[in-house]
Amino acid sequence: MLFDAASPASPLSVEADVCIVGSGPAGMSLANELRTKYANVVILEGGQDTYDENSQSLYAAERSPTHFPDPMHSRLRFLGGTSNHWDNSTMPLSPIDFEKRDWVPNSGWPIAFSDISKYYDKAGQYCGVDADGYDLAHWRAQTGIVTPLQNASFLVTRVAKSARPPTRFYAKHGEALHQSGRVSVYKNANVIDLLFDPAKRRVRELMFTTDGQRQHRVSAAVFVLCMGGLENARMLLVFNEKYTNQLGNQGDNVGRYFMEHPTVKPAAVLGSNEAVGSGLSMDRQTKNVTFVHEYAEKVLREHRIVNGKLVFFNASQYDLSDGISSFHILKERLIKGQLPDEAFLHLSNLIRDFDMVAEAISRKSFSKNIFTHADQLGGAGVHIMMEQTPDRNNRIRLGSQRDRLGVKKLVVDWKLGTKDIDMMWAGLMLLGREIGAMSLGRLRLLKEQSQRLFGDQMSFGLHHMGTTRMATTPSSGVTDSDQRVFGTENLYVAGSSVFVTGGHVAPTLSIVALSLRLADHLKARGLS
Repeated sequence: MLFDAASPASPLSVEADVCIVGSGPAGMSLANELRTKYANVVILEGGQDTYDENSQSLYAAERSPTHFPDPMHSRLRFLGGTSNHWDNSTMPLSPIDFEKRDWVPNSGWPIAFSDISKYYDKAGQYCGVDADGYDLAHWRAQTGIVTPLQNASFLVTRVAKSARPPTRFYAKHGEALHQSGRVSVYKNANVIDLLFDPAKRRVRELMFTTDGQRQHRVSAAVFVLCMGGLENARMLLVFNEKYTNQLGNQGDNVGRYFMEHPTVKPAAVLGSNEAVGSGLSMDRQTKNVTFVHEYAEKVLREHRIVNGKLVFFNASQYDLSDGISSFHILKERLIKGQLPDEAFLHLSNLIRDFDMVAEAISRKSFSKNIFTHADQLGGAGVHIMMEQTPDRNNRIRLGSQRDRLGVKKLVVDWKLGTKDIDMMWAGLMLLGREIGAMSLGRLRLLKEQSQRLFGDQMSFGLHHMGTTRMATTPSSGVTDSDQRVFGTENLYVAGSSVFVTGGHVAPTLSIVALSLRLADHLKARGLS
């Protein structure tokens, strides 16, 4: 059943076998699996049925880096969570993502790829993409698509699948929970506190409220935090302030190792229109399947780089203009009374591409196109979603300001390390050699545009990972391999916050797969 915690009739005390906090992909899939075992599962959702600005404002951060997505807008706080604006791209992680790689600091999961891969097919069904797998040969036969880089020696072609329209988890799975009679969902239920028994290492109760005045309590045998990569860490930090770091923060790891998927367009393939038009520029989606590229495992090991998802797209002469980017770089630096690095190169680009610079000024100032050749095919742009190395100094921490419910707001400390950027360029240099050897064109690296690429032009996957990472010991993480919070017997975390490394793929499929694995663990262990 669905209850409104804001209603005066809502009970102040709730009992459950399992209490799940959050109704996004992790919480919904976990509850759906647990209802077959337990008769009384409770889900607490801080938001309402649909988007509400007042509720959404509780996600506001006290501070986050320039150009980093505002947490208040990158997450959604209502039934179904952030799946309500999810693009529904699904792809499994790779076996190497779980390994300890000596060139990737802080890598190495306490579980193997095989521990999660057996859940991917079922996770796909939850995500709405069916259980027909991600086998490349199967989907090539199904779609008839032949990719121009399929024979490249250092790239691997992989399959990403999407549901259309995208799966909204509460809309898709909520009715089954309600009809089961075994799951109670409370909306407007914002968790603000926790009662922990240090002697028995057990969480006794969670406290939640709608307005900060009327306080409700949930007692349960097991509690699972499914609030997302930011809120899982934020609330664990709040609890640990009260209980002196006894809940997974013995090694000061809660909130640390925060990872995103930075996305940039750092290169272009130049060549004849015929070569580009023959298929290198790939908007290759059919039957809800997209073909993308990543570096082969042997290349990652040999060249000691991290991975990335490479997508090629048709680009016009306007899109590929070096002069436009140089114009913006020169303008920004000159306003500050400075000269940019490689100033003469930028001036050269400006002169050489003066027609495209004039086109940009005309479009922005007068909404008018002046050169017809600006929209002609110029080559293929390269879009890369980067794997980020887990860095202890990238973190979520508590600020000094409080939201209207009295909970401290979060502060985001995040940056992209120079080593990650260097590894990206190293991989693209390999790509350039391969494209040249296959006579597909010439790869142009846009290194002189780095200031903008990794500044105002950088975008993000909006994938928040690593802040409650799995580990073998409390000194290196927050949860154990079963996702149980260190120092507790009955508090668990689900979602991408438990990821140790994030690969380069959207995390939702793996979030659900890990939630299914957690459900099996909780069903096997019972409520003791």
